[in-house]
Amino acid sequence: MPLQAVVNRKLYIQIAEQITAAIESGEFKPGQQLPSERDLAQELGVSRPTVREALIALEVAGLVEVKVGVGAFVRATGKNNPLPEADHSALEIMQARALVEPELAALAARHITAEGRAELAGIVAAMRGQTARREWSQDSDRALHLLIAEHCGNQALREIALTLWRGREEGLSAAFHQHLSRRPALLDRIMADHDGIAAAIAAADPDGARAAMAAHLDYVQREMLAVWD
Repeated sequence: MPLQAVVNRKLYIQIAEQITAAIESGEFKPGQQLPSERDLAQELGVSRPTVREALIALEVAGLVEVKVGVGAFVRATGKNNPLPEADHSALEIMQARALVEPELAALAARHITAEGRAELAGIVAAMRGQTARREWSQDSDRALHLLIAEHCGNQALREIALTLWRGREEGLSAAFHQHLSRRPALLDRIMADHDGIAAAIAAADPDGARAAMAAHLDYVQREMLAVWD
């Protein structure tokens, strides 16, 4: 497979375009497994997480199926969606959230109202039920994090949080998190993290809330960077 090294921004789109061309030319047939992340990264001269974003971009476009722990497989040819070129990098969104959301949690611990604490407790209770059923709800995840932002007492930071979550819900990032949600151990850890964040906010403990949110987002980032194949 003749690939070219890439050096500009949106590397994952450039990689995805090269793989798309190889699929369209028939170099990779429907049902065929693509080279591993490691092999693609070495040939392209990029990091494995960048290759992973390219593979998930191809999945969003309907060109491949990504099986965590196995690899990426070419789908049968048909009508596909365009590559998510306008999407933000899922990894960059997480990096930005890790800078912003711990402070939002600390501020919420200072400013949240009794009504806000009750709503937060309700979201966490719903999450416990979903986790017990081995389900993942992006709606509940969004509700918890944006409720915290809503009660931070700073409109500018609330708007930043909303912008980041819009990026979090784009096709590329949403697909990334869907893959993570299929890892059973991750569901239990995230539930424990959310419990800890909510408890610290309810206890009006800014330092505890900040630390709990930082630990949670650090864990998710590490899982996103973990080896999948």
